[in-house]
Amino acid sequence: MIPRPPTRRRLTLQAAILLIGALIASALLLSRPAPERITTPRLAPLVTATVMTPRSTPLVVEGTGTVRPAAEITLSAEVGGRVVSVSPKLVRGGVFSAKDTLFKLDDQSYRNAVSVAQAEVEQRRVDVAIAAQNQLIAQREYELLRQRLGSDAPPDTSLAAQLARQQPQYEAAEASLYRAEAQLADAELNLERTAVLAPFSGRVRSESVDIGQFISPGQAIADIYGTEAVEVDISLSTRQAALIDGLWAEDGAGRIPAVVRSEFGGSWHEWNGFVERASGALDEATRTVQIVIRVPDPFAASAIRPPLLVGSYARSRIAGRAVEAYYAIPRTALRDGPSVWAATTQGTLVSLPVEVIQEIQDTVFLIADMGDTTKVIVSDLAVMTEGMRIRIADSNETDTEAENSETTTVTHNTGAASTGAARRGGL
Repeated sequence: MIPRPPTRRRLTLQAAILLIGALIASALLLSRPAPERITTPRLAPLVTATVMTPRSTPLVVEGTGTVRPAAEITLSAEVGGRVVSVSPKLVRGGVFSAKDTLFKLDDQSYRNAVSVAQAEVEQRRVDVAIAAQNQLIAQREYELLRQRLGSDAPPDTSLAAQLARQQPQYEAAEASLYRAEAQLADAELNLERTAVLAPFSGRVRSESVDIGQFISPGQAIADIYGTEAVEVDISLSTRQAALIDGLWAEDGAGRIPAVVRSEFGGSWHEWNGFVERASGALDEATRTVQIVIRVPDPFAASAIRPPLLVGSYARSRIAGRAVEAYYAIPRTALRDGPSVWAATTQGTLVSLPVEVIQEIQDTVFLIADMGDTTKVIVSDLAVMTEGMRIRIADSNETDTEAENSETTTVTHNTGAASTGAARRGGL
């Protein structure tokens, strides 16, 4: 069946409906209210700052090093022989006092050598006595001969005349006695050396000797170290060394006070010491100055503090010179130059040149003319310019710039916290 074409009346109705819809839509669009325009205030960047408080206390120079004994030697015997006794103190970790006998050698052959030397001395003494009597007799005979000849000439000093008076013979006998006495002294000294004594009070690091062992002169027996004092070698930069008064005095370091800290069992303990000496030359590899800190009586353990063990890692604090006024700031606040960004009382940025006098871990000590500024910017901004307006982060921070400009409390954060505060402020 073929559909009939729409009539004119139907087309007119459809067109009228479309026109009415278009008119209604236009009327709605034209009658809607205009949106209210709101201007968002442009806030100054939010930063974290720390208060700059001047200090006048003496500076402290810090360094690190390893504890080593002030005296350490390799123990050995000066004579050879078979070991006949070993002290129970001569063991790894053993404690001994000065003059303690650590081990002994078989001394029978050395006693025999002393007896032989004593006999030789007695024989030479007899020879000297005989030579003295012969010289006295020869001298008298020589004087009688001169009287018979009636000679008024002075005594003859020629070798022949001296031989006639038995003078060289007596001197030779005396020389033999001196040699025999020296040999006796050597024999007695070797006998004493069969007992090896501790040269100082200390501890045994390692040992390798047992009863029955034959040792040779100079053979290494044990490694021992003294316990009266230990030393800590630390390296300081020339800037740090310049902060220590009297370090280069002619009479040495002048016992500059120092404190040594070491960790044991998860706790840090302190020992008082002093600067013993300083190297007179820079280390060619590190370009630093070597300082030696001496700690007396480090093994005096107590209920609250262990001994300062040899080989342990230690930190030291040395009393430095006094500075009239200086400041301590976090390392994150230091900029190239060197300089710091500070906040003025009007809430704007200002760059201040500084002189760095010391750096300890995350803290920088410096000298600066702060003027009327008291707050140093710690956080990092993408763009920082002189005179730029800023807001300082505070626990009562609001979204209005007016309220932020009246904030007086400054929070002190680390570098990581400062960066987080900056991000939260939309920096």
